[in-house]
Amino acid sequence: MQMYRKNMVLHDDTKHKLFRVLLTMKLSLLLLLFTFMQVYAEANAQEVSIRVKNAPLQSVFKLLKKQTGYDFLYASEDLNQAAAVTLDVKDKQLISVIEACLKNQPLDYEIQNTTVLIRKKKSQSNAPVPFQREILGRVTNNEGQPIEGVTVNLKNTTLATTTDADGRYRITPPQYVGILVFTAVGYEPTEAVIGTTQTIDVTLIEQVSDIDEVVIVGYGTQKKESVVGAISTVNVKSLKSAVPRSLNNALAGQVAGVIAVQRSGEPGNDDAQFWIRGISTFGAGSDPLVLVDGVERPINNIEPEDIETFSVLKDAAATAIYGIRGANGVILVNTRRGASQAPSINFKYETMLKGATRWPEYTDGATFMELYNEAYLATNPESQPYFSQDRIDKTRSGEDPLLYPDVNWLDLMTKKHTLSNRANLNVTGGGEVAKYYISGSLLNEQGMWKEDNLNAYHTNTNLNRYNFRANTDVKLGAYTDVGLNLGGYLVTVNYPGTSSDNLWELISKTNGITFPAWYPDPNNSDNKLFAGTGSVVRNPYHDLVNRGFQTTWNSSIQSNVNARHDLSYLLKGLSVQGLFSFDAYNWHNIERTRDMGDLYIARGRDDNNELMLQQTVVGIQDLGFSKGAGGNRRIYFQANLNYTQQFGDHSLAGLLLYNQQDFVNADASNSISALPFRLQGYVGRLSYNFKNRYYLEASAGYNGSENFAEGHRFGLFPAVALGWILSEEPFYKAGRFSDALEYLKIRGSIGEKGNDQIGGRRFAYLTTVGGGNGGWTFGRDYTVTIPGRGEEEWGANLTWEREREVNAGIEARFLHGFYLQADFFRRERRNIFLQRNSLPAIFGVKENPWGNIGIMENQGVDASLEYRSQFGKLDLTFRGNFTYAKNRIIENDQPTPIWAYRAEKGKRLGQPFGLIAEGLFTTADFVDPQEGVLLPNIPAHTFGKVSPGDIRYRDVNGDGIVNIDDYVAIGNPVNPSIIYGFGMSLGYANFDLSVFFQGSGMMDFMLFGGGWYPFMDGLNGNLQIHGLDRWTPENPSQDVLFPNLGFSGMTNNVQPSTWWQRDASYLRLRTAELGYTLPKKLSQKLKIDAFRVFLSGFNLLTFSKFTFWDPELGAGSSGNTGAKYPIQRTFNLGINANF
Repeated sequence: MQMYRKNMVLHDDTKHKLFRVLLTMKLSLLLLLFTFMQVYAEANAQEVSIRVKNAPLQSVFKLLKKQTGYDFLYASEDLNQAAAVTLDVKDKQLISVIEACLKNQPLDYEIQNTTVLIRKKKSQSNAPVPFQREILGRVTNNEGQPIEGVTVNLKNTTLATTTDADGRYRITPPQYVGILVFTAVGYEPTEAVIGTTQTIDVTLIEQVSDIDEVVIVGYGTQKKESVVGAISTVNVKSLKSAVPRSLNNALAGQVAGVIAVQRSGEPGNDDAQFWIRGISTFGAGSDPLVLVDGVERPINNIEPEDIETFSVLKDAAATAIYGIRGANGVILVNTRRGASQAPSINFKYETMLKGATRWPEYTDGATFMELYNEAYLATNPESQPYFSQDRIDKTRSGEDPLLYPDVNWLDLMTKKHTLSNRANLNVTGGGEVAKYYISGSLLNEQGMWKEDNLNAYHTNTNLNRYNFRANTDVKLGAYTDVGLNLGGYLVTVNYPGTSSDNLWELISKTNGITFPAWYPDPNNSDNKLFAGTGSVVRNPYHDLVNRGFQTTWNSSIQSNVNARHDLSYLLKGLSVQGLFSFDAYNWHNIERTRDMGDLYIARGRDDNNELMLQQTVVGIQDLGFSKGAGGNRRIYFQANLNYTQQFGDHSLAGLLLYNQQDFVNADASNSISALPFRLQGYVGRLSYNFKNRYYLEASAGYNGSENFAEGHRFGLFPAVALGWILSEEPFYKAGRFSDALEYLKIRGSIGEKGNDQIGGRRFAYLTTVGGGNGGWTFGRDYTVTIPGRGEEEWGANLTWEREREVNAGIEARFLHGFYLQADFFRRERRNIFLQRNSLPAIFGVKENPWGNIGIMENQGVDASLEYRSQFGKLDLTFRGNFTYAKNRIIENDQPTPIWAYRAEKGKRLGQPFGLIAEGLFTTADFVDPQEGVLLPNIPAHTFGKVSPGDIRYRDVNGDGIVNIDDYVAIGNPVNPSIIYGFGMSLGYANFDLSVFFQGSGMMDFMLFGGGWYPFMDGLNGNLQIHGLDRWTPENPSQDVLFPNLGFSGMTNNVQPSTWWQRDASYLRLRTAELGYTLPKKLSQKLKIDAFRVFLSGFNLLTFSKFTFWDPELGAGSSGNTGAKYPIQRTFNLGINANF
């Protein structure tokens, strides 16, 4: 083959071009070299401080990036063979720290500009590799969710790897036998023996309390070890177990310091009331401040699956920074965020079977008439029985239920069980730049009212709720993070035309013998003619199904935009944050109701045995129409500057914050209440610790409200707290108790906080002039009136309530699994807003002035205990908590009573007063039993004529008569002073079981009302089966429930007294859940990461001395105890799947 070579001749212009190219290349090379040297110099100049123990490289790189702004690029598989690292460096150069991380690791690095490339080292040896076998698997938590960053280490070797975003790992040990150790921050270390299988899946158990645990505090987070305030964290998993619609109802007994009571079980009206450390004011506002994602929002309609953390801030050290909103405690709820992982889909569905925890029981109609005759003859012994024996017999036989009815209104109108459903679908995922959490859920709850197909509308209570949430986090460069939260709900509720409370009262106060529920229509077999007399006694069934319906829509849109910018390039440890929120709430309702339809009564039967019906009421034929609408909107803005730094053994953290809120109520009925409610505040906090052993924190909130007069709108609320981790002292570590008592911290705080929710009208410092045509008379001629208008409401120098709180606490971890937290507190609330009571009439004002004159004291203790351990394949967890809070009125401006024991001062809020019952009168107590003349040595009872079998009361003041002057403080208030909870959970193989008990103590209520006391309203009442336990001449026992049923002594017998007071303490099996998770192999075959089926329950069993109805309902409706929609027991069957 002939080869040709082409000779190239360069002309002058070409030479010049080539020279310029070469010169450019040289300059570029010099510039590149200079840039490299500059980058190296900058990297070498970067100083970092880091303290980690057995941390995966990924987490270390994230910390380095946060401090320096340098990006770390690597392939996840390149780090699989890297061991976890332990570092404790201060102000070291970045390159030195990187090299320390990669020492003895199969990795190398390269720095390009502000990017650090991590890659595998090139192979340096061709030596043969010993025989190896790859082990792979997946690490999850108790809920089957993957755990990223778990270190998987071959025990007693340096061979290690970490799990990826899906919780998966691969490791190649050099032998067949060995032990893999799985460790992660916040989880108990777990070991697994390498057997003959290639797949080893592990479930990690969360640690009870780790000093590195991050706790949500006011306007930020802190390590648990550095927290010096009284803060409790709710176990979020427990909130998701058989949780009712309202999250409020799941709080009782779940967390130390929270007292909660539920007074109804009706869907949509069953929200529990709750207080932090009890009630410290008798003013209007005793509810805690609730913040969801940093913004004031209710929690009753939050989807439990959306909750990430739930914290309760209790003492002044934790809440003073909230100033005039912090006196009643603060609840912080954070919703879930996205994660840097492949999309993880979670689906949960459950069907719920509901029924009352306890049902009242009523006697049959014949028994009702017999006892009524007994009471009637006891009052009128010379009379004939009110009900003839013939009528009683015909009623008992049921031979003609239309003429001789015997209606059990409770059975006729209510369903014993109802079905409800709940479903949730959420997706979590993201990458290094953007992360997201998206959730949607629906809930349907059916009420227990029966419906009648007579009308083309629904009269049962029916609730539907739809929730959605989308939380997104985006990283804008090395220094800026932006988050967007968008959530909301829509709730629709259908109610009967008559409220449920009224229906329950009708059931309890309507006998079943006066008329049936309806008569068949002789002209139309598909129609019903409702029975009734049109008098005071109403037909309960008619009021349920024939008075129409009500429908309410509630909707809310909640939005947050937050941003954080790292200013470490200006000052190490400095950052700035901002939050803007806009929330809108709207409601709309329609009512299609009428007062009464047509009513009929049967007067007998004719010769053809047909009913003779008489129309007693010509009712309204068409349903009326009314509607309403309203709502509110809230705008909130917050900006804060954060600083954290460590100087040798000294750590310092600071916070400066400004916030303001604008709230407009669209339900306002006048121009004054339509004005926006505005709050403005400044917050400061400084935290210091020395050697992670001694802690000092000072904080203050300077807040103001437009609702007070100029000069009184702003106030300063400071607090200071100290903490000492005794177990970190060298002398303690060397002591003999350090092994058993592993961690011990004592702390204390004192501070002030405020409450601007003082009740009354807006701008109460302004004087209002009353309307009307009133006037005054002067002199001796009372016929001459000078017209005028008087001051209706007035007050001066009004301001918020101010509370000083002292708190002392202890935290301890002992016996390798136990964790204890206990706090003692004392509060004194001053400036409680109330109207003066002590001014005499001669003071000359039409309305007594209002002022900040009340004082109340509240003190108690709250504590929690947790234990967690693992015995082979058995995981065991125990937790319990206890809260005791007792208040005392110091000043309420009550006029000094004649008898000191009648004073409310020194007593608890809501303290009941009544007579002391000493038993029942006997015949021997009377000179003349028929006339009610008592023996001379027995005090006269002034509440009406008394007879044998009536209640005898103590003459407390010894004046020889029993009257209202003998009322004394008896028993406990209706709200509990003690609440507690305890439970345990077990996990074995694929099974899990948990139970939780909750109880309340020091709570009483008084039995009263026509629905309880037999024949208190004559025939306008029903008779519970408990009425059979009564005094009679044939059974003159003192150990009975009811005294003599005679009408003459009824006024005496229904006085509030210890006879009717009942202990409402109870213990209930609050929740129980049994679950089974499919084996990994089976679920993977089904293309499912995890699949769990569970059976759970809520309010399953109740133990109490009081058995007439659920004691948590308390006294029930006003004037009629027990007449309330019952609290519900729930059985759930559900599934939970992860994809």
